[in-house]
Amino acid sequence: MITLSNENIGAVASICSNLAKACEKQHRAQESKLFLQIEQYFNERQVKESKHGLIDLEPLIQADISQAYVQCEDAAIAAEDRASLRAVTWGKKVTAIHKSLLSRYAKQQEALLDNGQLYLCEACGFIAISAQVPDMCPICKAPASRFVKIQ
Repeated sequence: MITLSNENIGAVASICSNLAKACEKQHRAQESKLFLQIEQYFNERQVKESKHGLIDLEPLIQADISQAYVQCEDAAIAAEDRASLRAVTWGKKVTAIHKSLLSRYAKQQEALLDNGQLYLCEACGFIAISAQVPDMCPICKAPASRFVKIQ
């Protein structure tokens, strides 16, 4: 029997979620349903840790913006890899937006969502607060069909 750490259990659940989405896009409904069941199984076994709050994310996000993305950008430039550079640019923008959303949430709490819902761009990770699905992602230009509502 293999014993997984709590972190690995969450990783397996995330992988199954992504595989379910991929199967869905390939019109493989049965496989998608099975991956969602496996995801649910692992999510139910994951121990939810509440020792950290949103405020704990701020230094991690700042480190990503000031260090990690800079290193990735330098590597992409050195490799002359335009696709990687584009992904790093999108990631840096999205991370800055997430940082802003967390700051706004810290001040406004649930009132932040009074006039809208959260929508996630599956292409780049952008999170929009809007009354309806955005027509297009402002970061990666993905169409409305690439947005999912966050519950």
